Amino acid sequence: MNSLKKPNSLFGFFYRYWISIILLVVLVALIRQNFVVNSFPFDVYDKQAVLEQNLTTNQQLKQDNSKLQLELNAKSDQKLEILESMARQKFGLIKPGEKYYQISISDQD
Repeated sequence: MNSLKKPNSLFGFFYRYWISIILLVVLVALIRQNFVVNSFPFDVYDKQAVLEQNLTTNQQLKQDNSKLQLELNAKSDQKLEILESMARQKFGLIKPGEKYYQISISDQD
């Protein structure tokens, strides 16, 4: 006689197809997680809309920043010109490479 006992039909089915059953359970769990819990396609569309809105907002902010930077540079240039003229008049400062000439006019009658 054969010492190995033949499993019953239900246990034999699980014994024979255990890998397929495990993979099927994992597949069902993944499908449930994606479509029921995460509401898969709708959530992706919502996040895509938020992403597009953020990109549009970022583009607008970049344009505003560039305008403000240009204004700041223009104001800084004006202030530097005023500061430079004040330094030349009050303190007699000159730029590197410039030559300074002073003309004196004397009043002799």
